[in-house]
Amino acid sequence: QMSCSSGSSLAGDDDHDLIANDDEELDFYAILNVPIDAKEDDITKAYRKRCLIFHPDRHTDEADKRAAEKIFVQLKRAHETLMDPKQRAIYDALGVQGLDQHGWQLVSRSANPDNIRREYEFLQRLKDKELMLQRTHPTSSFHVKTTMAGLFVKNPEYRYGPQFLSIGISQGVDCPMTQADRVGIVGRVRAGNGRGDGSVSAVWKRSTANWHVENTVTVSADTLSWSGRAGHNLSSRSTVILQPTVQWYPLQQLLNPALSIIFSHQLRRNWQGSIILSASPTNSALQTNILHSENNQPKALCNIALSPSNPHIRMVYFTRQPASDAVTEMAVTLSPFGIAPSIQAERRISRFTRVGVSLAFAFPSCTLTAKLKARAGGASYEWSIVLCDDKDEISRAALYGVALPYVALQIGRVVFRPWFERLTSLFDDPMVEAEVDAAKAEESERVIHLMRPTAERIAREEEEKKGVVIVEAKYGQVDPTGSRAYPVMGDRSIDVTVPLQSMVHDSQLRIFSVKSQLPGFHDPAPGFAKVLMVKYRFRDEPHAVCIPDDAPLTVPLRSHRLIMDNGR
Repeated sequence: QMSCSSGSSLAGDDDHDLIANDDEELDFYAILNVPIDAKEDDITKAYRKRCLIFHPDRHTDEADKRAAEKIFVQLKRAHETLMDPKQRAIYDALGVQGLDQHGWQLVSRSANPDNIRREYEFLQRLKDKELMLQRTHPTSSFHVKTTMAGLFVKNPEYRYGPQFLSIGISQGVDCPMTQADRVGIVGRVRAGNGRGDGSVSAVWKRSTANWHVENTVTVSADTLSWSGRAGHNLSSRSTVILQPTVQWYPLQQLLNPALSIIFSHQLRRNWQGSIILSASPTNSALQTNILHSENNQPKALCNIALSPSNPHIRMVYFTRQPASDAVTEMAVTLSPFGIAPSIQAERRISRFTRVGVSLAFAFPSCTLTAKLKARAGGASYEWSIVLCDDKDEISRAALYGVALPYVALQIGRVVFRPWFERLTSLFDDPMVEAEVDAAKAEESERVIHLMRPTAERIAREEEEKKGVVIVEAKYGQVDPTGSRAYPVMGDRSIDVTVPLQSMVHDSQLRIFSVKSQLPGFHDPAPGFAKVLMVKYRFRDEPHAVCIPDDAPLTVPLRSHRLIMDNGR
């Protein structure tokens, strides 16, 4: 059996020359085809099985050997990361970018000179932008608040038009000075009700193996404040954070110190608990948070705060749609002063742009507020609209300010769908996909070429014992006319018969993760929902299945069997 030891000639710095430039997007679980909670033995078995196909020593052709080396290095890195508990925890939380700084060496994924030139030019442009963003890390935000409550007053005599309430702008930069130190500056200005104010903050951050320290000094027209933050890992599951704050009001000659202590502990695999104690001369509070996560993303949150000024309970629930990268947040806050439910939805409309909308209601004040949000890169824009502030007008505000605009939007999306799609396409940045798609497709073809002998051998063995033989398999865009329960393949798809047949073992095939990361696959329709369609024979009977991209696949299953009429 071929050895899969990492002590081959590929070890060391040469590995970095073989890793593709989109390494930060790699899914180590998909590369090895193991579930996210796989045990170490399962990871090692999957790694050795992959090595039998992609070990460079199994190939004599130079082009095949080079392609196999690239896949083998990815397999080796995935195996090493997932076998190390510390690195695996970092990867689960932050992805590949959390493990190291991504290199910018040119790695040609194509023998076509035009593709090589485009890849080089693309990397040069991306490198310049990435270095600039890493050095300065610019951020900005723009917030506008208006009221339209006067539009929904029942009595026409008391109606009034939209009114401007406030505007706020902030900008900041955050630059590294050493490997452990960063400094930044943030400026904020705000105007409302005929008055304006602003502040400037200077920030210093230092991170070491066991400590993370932040110091912030803020100067405004009537306040001088300092705040600190020191975090220390007590163990692999526990962290303590100290947050002292001192505010000085020169006009009143008043000093207001405060201290917050946060203790966070991982209760179980997907459960995180925190206790927060805040104390100051004017107010003290005790809070506890319970966070439940799913696939390293927040799923539910419960916050209980005990405070003389504002005791409350807040519960939040998150739902996600991976196909459109959309998040919906439903929250409710209970306090002695009333109840405040809210709902917020956010989704990605392009590679670097997200939009969102939220609706919040407070009872008994009967304040209804809507927010429109947009984020592009490091910039964010928010428009808050007060729809109602009077309990006598809440029904009219909900009808004319929420329900009718929502219905009109949905009708407009259907009636004017081509114009709507053209509008959303203005936010797309297809340059990245256009420049790398050709290379990714060519790389997948090379990987399929490497897998073909293994796939043919497995097909012959399965044919002899009447096991699983993949007849046809396609991966591609889902037809929007289909449904989640019964997805239908669209126009843009690729043939993945060979990769799936090579993954069959003992008449079984199992896929745990998103399919585009599997060797021999690539994304034929970036930004669109995708499905995997498989037709196969088992015990000389035809079977077929079509599943969404994020759903696991197990073959064979009795439910996949096709019932033939009249012997056909």
